[in-house]
Amino acid sequence: MPKKVKGSSWCVFSNPINLGTEELPDWEFSEMLCDDPSIYELIENETTEAEFYLEKTFSYGDFFVMFFLTIFVLVLIVKVIWNSFVKK
Repeated sequence: MPKKVKGSSWCVFSNPINLGTEELPDWEFSEMLCDDPSIYELIENETTEAEFYLEKTFSYGDFFVMFFLTIFVLVLIVKVIWNSFVKK
């Protein structure tokens, strides 16, 4: 069954595998086929043979998180520099 994922791409997830145990199952899909493969990139670790898909798009949520983290880090840096050079 195709599923619409974030953006305008349709993907089909297949081959479910159990990564957990019989007592505590953790079912995940092992294959993903999308109509626009340029949105996702398959990342493979050659030493552990682990692989995952990385989304190549940047959403508004990602922008806001990065914006607030940047502001927080800049304020922290300015505060540390200010406190180290200005005597109270």
